[in-house]
Amino acid sequence: MKVYVVDEQGAQRLAESLDGVDPAECKLVWVDVKDPSLEERKYLRDFFDLHPLAAEAPLETETVPRVTEFNGHILAIWNMLRDVRETEKLEVTSLYMILGDNFLISAHVEDIREIDTMFKKLRGETEARHDHPAFFLYTIMNISTEEWFPMVEGLKDDIDTFMEEMLEGGAKGDVSTVMGLKHKNMAVRRTLSSLRDVVMRLARRDLTAVPGEFNVYLMDIYDRLTRLYLEVDNNSDLISSSLDIHLSVVSNRLNVTMKRLTVVATFFMPATFLAGVYGMNFIHQPEYKWYFGYLFFWIAIVLVTLAMFLIARRQDWF
Repeated sequence: MKVYVVDEQGAQRLAESLDGVDPAECKLVWVDVKDPSLEERKYLRDFFDLHPLAAEAPLETETVPRVTEFNGHILAIWNMLRDVRETEKLEVTSLYMILGDNFLISAHVEDIREIDTMFKKLRGETEARHDHPAFFLYTIMNISTEEWFPMVEGLKDDIDTFMEEMLEGGAKGDVSTVMGLKHKNMAVRRTLSSLRDVVMRLARRDLTAVPGEFNVYLMDIYDRLTRLYLEVDNNSDLISSSLDIHLSVVSNRLNVTMKRLTVVATFFMPATFLAGVYGMNFIHQPEYKWYFGYLFFWIAIVLVTLAMFLIARRQDWF
């Protein structure tokens, strides 16, 4: 547990527990807990007078972002997204935040580096620059939103690279690449849509836990999430186009292969015909007793095949 406290005189301090902290005598109390037990959640519920549904809700590594209003505080669930290049998968970590008039509780199952960075910066400050918990809620959401941009741009670069390789003949027909990009883009799109709804709910002016002056900052986050959503939506069109191009390339490659096999089979048709004619073993067949018959047979085959080869080259069969 990590605790950040700002008292009524504006003095700040960091602690490892809530011992000696009285919320009524503080401007701000921020508590960050990792994978809290049921006893710890009950303790926080009694300490801050939280609604049981807000304090005792089971924490999950990944859940749908949402905002739930209670009497005197709100529960906001925010998703932190990580693009793991080693596994080419997206990792989602849900952050549970309970915002009150003078307190903020953040709970999560896994480590969140954004929060660790914020506490390190707070440890280096001598005096509190902000004493409202909504500011720290906004800061977490703002840092998380900024980290979405390189991930979405990297996803777009991967799609562009795949399309270029297909057009240059580098893609060898493995559809798993484009399908992996499609599933990743769909996951990002779903998460961004839910996060936009969370920000819009928080920007409502009837929430007492969020001061009106923070609405402009929340709308700034909403605008950036909208830009990201439109970029991801554009990626969906690119992926659909990539899949169409991929299928067209595979189909064209198959057509070229069948065309070459057809040309080879056509070259052997005259030889097959002549071999069939002179292999019928009729008694009254004059060419059987011709001294140069065998030589004539091979000359005819070579000449006919050569003629067909020249015709095929002129017709651009291969």
